[in-house]
Amino acid sequence: MDHHRRRRKRRPSLEGQVMQAFEAAARPLLPGELYPLMKAAPEQTDAINALMEQLVTQGKLVSLKGGRFGLPEKMNLVHGELSVHPDGFGFVTPETGGRDIYLTAVNLKEAWHGDRVVVRIEGRRGSRQEGKVIRVLERRHKEILGLLCQADQTYYVEPEDEHLIFNLVIPPEQLASAEAGDMVRAAVANYPTGHLNPQGVILEVLGSVEDAAVQTRLVILKYGLPDEFPPEVLAAAEQISLDMSPRVLKDRLDLRELPMVTIDGETARDFDDGVYVEKKPGGTYTLYVAIADVSHYVAPGSILDREAERRGNSVYFPQRAVHMLPEQLATDICSLRPDVDRLAVVVILDYDRTGKLKRFHFARAVIRNHARLTYLLVHRLLTEKDRALRQQYRPFLKMLGWMEELRTLLRDRRGERGSLLMSIPEAEVVLDDKGWPVDIRRVDSLLSHQIIEEFMIAANEAVAVFLGEPSLLRVHEPPDPAKITVFRGFLKSLGFVLPKEAHRDPRALKAFLEEVQKTPLAPMVLLMLLRSLKQARYAGEALGHYGLATEWYTHFTSPIRRYPDLLVHRLLLAKLAGKKAPVSLEPDDLEATCNHLNKRERLGVEAEREMLARMQVRFLFHRVGETFSGRVTGVNAFGFFVALDEVFAEGLVRLVDLPNDYYRYDEMRMRLTGRKTGSSFALGDQVRVTVAHVDIRRRHVNLILAEEESEPEAVSREPETEKGARPKGRRPGGQRRRGAGKKPKAEAKGEKPA
Repeated sequence: MDHHRRRRKRRPSLEGQVMQAFEAAARPLLPGELYPLMKAAPEQTDAINALMEQLVTQGKLVSLKGGRFGLPEKMNLVHGELSVHPDGFGFVTPETGGRDIYLTAVNLKEAWHGDRVVVRIEGRRGSRQEGKVIRVLERRHKEILGLLCQADQTYYVEPEDEHLIFNLVIPPEQLASAEAGDMVRAAVANYPTGHLNPQGVILEVLGSVEDAAVQTRLVILKYGLPDEFPPEVLAAAEQISLDMSPRVLKDRLDLRELPMVTIDGETARDFDDGVYVEKKPGGTYTLYVAIADVSHYVAPGSILDREAERRGNSVYFPQRAVHMLPEQLATDICSLRPDVDRLAVVVILDYDRTGKLKRFHFARAVIRNHARLTYLLVHRLLTEKDRALRQQYRPFLKMLGWMEELRTLLRDRRGERGSLLMSIPEAEVVLDDKGWPVDIRRVDSLLSHQIIEEFMIAANEAVAVFLGEPSLLRVHEPPDPAKITVFRGFLKSLGFVLPKEAHRDPRALKAFLEEVQKTPLAPMVLLMLLRSLKQARYAGEALGHYGLATEWYTHFTSPIRRYPDLLVHRLLLAKLAGKKAPVSLEPDDLEATCNHLNKRERLGVEAEREMLARMQVRFLFHRVGETFSGRVTGVNAFGFFVALDEVFAEGLVRLVDLPNDYYRYDEMRMRLTGRKTGSSFALGDQVRVTVAHVDIRRRHVNLILAEEESEPEAVSREPETEKGARPKGRRPGGQRRRGAGKKPKAEAKGEKPA
């Protein structure tokens, strides 16, 4: 037998044959010209025709006039996703990579923001290529959220998304009882052509734009958050009972006598974690971190589990939450409510007198929450030494004191290893009885916040070390050197010098931040640092956590509101029992799980940020003409941003609104300087500003200097608040006139890396 026979050359796939034929022809082809080049049999022509249509949809071929098809790269054609600026122009990001292509408003043709399009390169604008849309491959928007307006006898929806610069005409018979002034959800029935406006059908009437609950519903729909639970999921939750029988408690550690407490925000309704600290003779400490045992109630693969996985996490808005689990579980059965027995998974950590971890172990337990404490309450007990409150909570004072001691030791140890001890202010929205903001407070990190933060980090780290890899880990990779270079330049403009090794050694960055914290510029430096760091994410391998300066970290402490934590509970309990992991740890499966969870997390963060932005502009809309103090947090060629002191919000002082001078922008120093007066505005400067104008729809806040003698711009209500008003700059029911100038928006806030 001949062992040296030549291998047969494998024939390319049908797609490969089609693409080879077009390459060989070096010109556009009719289908009838393609078949002979491929030596295709007559019975293959239908399959080839269907394949070519599919390749056109994918952007690999282009359909031309006269029935020909061609290769896009041979005709200066590029396919990619279109991003439209609110002022009308756009950019296409090529799917094959490379720089964005600029499109004027006219050259967008009938394409919308988010569409996959084919663009012809038609020239250059400076260093950037300029193009024109010649075909829409795929429509992104099948539904539109917006305000129903009326002009004469024409009804149209003004899109909520500022990037959708058109109006959707609604025939009177498709109004579904909606009235002008209602916020609605509409389906696109017909996309625009060169001569016809887009038309739609009302699917759902959300309610008045002046209803705060409608604003929340808009954000939920915009980000595709699953709000209402399916009936079968609710039915499954109803079947779950709070069973504390001996059968259930068998083999569980009974910790009900330990004076465990929860410490959460004032308005918290679901309580994942309880804590207890005991100081022993000799100065050693034992920390108990008890986490709700959600895995006892939510079985892998069950209908509750599948729904929780789909959601990925809970999302919290000022008015309400979109829970990962049905409310019966999230706020009752699984929640560590005060004065009732609850099932938990407990991490027990023993420390020596210096705060060094000596040992840890884990157990399924039954616990009792002896007090529902809040961050503010603990702050008043420990920091303000409120005498009346200390008398009221006297049984817990000794333990709270031990918590404060252990927190200091753990925080110092984290600092020594290089963990970034950043304290980023957060917003607390105070609502009136209608759900609108009456105050947006800046909440700084209190001692009580730090106690819980240190205890949760310690528990998460211990679980990660025990599980090892492969597992579901929380990773935070070192920053991109290029971004750190930009950050270094920003610091130089403020007079700071960043150590060279900061991008790879968090200890160098940590020491630098300690010095910055002593200056009034600290909030800006921290914000810019967060924008320079990579985002923390879930991964199946130990890539380390730069921000926490640890090799091993995971999320274990919030299984009520984060699906990754529920998975980690299952992995932990399976390993303790010597059983096979109930989660696939195969690399491909683990990567797919992490990608899904990362996507859901980012979506939730973006939705929460947008809801906060809506609350901020609504609050300031009713403060037009009022003056606030603030600090300059960003400087650009078009003006500077100011973060207000009295309110957790910011706005823009435009260059055109600066008085009595021409200003020169110094990019290196991030400073605007008056040519005549020499007055300047730079990062960190304290200023007094007046709210001049608030654009609710675009969420823009324009400020002017309080010293400006001219009156603030007269502000009329946004068109959305006037029933039947015609929006400025739009043709009734048709395409919006596309602007030419670019008006930048404030950058999104950073987030904590943990």
